[in-house]
Amino acid sequence: MIQTETPKERQQEICVDGQVDFVTGALPNQNFEKKLNYVANRIHNAVRPVVFTKDKHYKNYLETLEGKNLPFPHCIEGTPGFEIVKELLNACSKTPIIVEKETFGYTDWKEIFGLAEDIDEFIIYGTVNPICPFAQAVIIRACYPNKKVTMDFAGCGFMADENGDETKCREAVKYILNMQQIDVINEDK
Repeated sequence: MIQTETPKERQQEICVDGQVDFVTGALPNQNFEKKLNYVANRIHNAVRPVVFTKDKHYKNYLETLEGKNLPFPHCIEGTPGFEIVKELLNACSKTPIIVEKETFGYTDWKEIFGLAEDIDEFIIYGTVNPICPFAQAVIIRACYPNKKVTMDFAGCGFMADENGDETKCREAVKYILNMQQIDVINEDK
């Protein structure tokens, strides 16, 4: 993939699902928890307001298609696990934009960014890959086919095997992102 440096004022940072349930709650990702300082630093140094996505479910979660396939209630609206981790929110130097989504991908990016004329690059990180960060990257690619879309692996939590190894997941995500013309940075972190 072509790697060119985009001026920070033309980069839009998107932190995907940095919620309590995905860090220490119902579906914890220890690998993402270890990366919170890195993610908080990215957020703090962002020039533009950071967008946070929030996974949002209801008390009937287990009756939904997702609940039947992933039978672990999480990010239930109104619970502590639904909230964004304070460390990430406190890192914001500007008031963040927070969007809620009831499925893996948020589909209303054009309502937030319009034609994104003042954005050259979207930088995505969060948890848990290959689910929600991956979905955001592909949807943003579809919404903005002529904008650079980048996934920062150093700020992503990945699914791991029974030994805690993320390698296979990382390789698969990178391969598919590259096929979608989405850049991957910090792939070894």
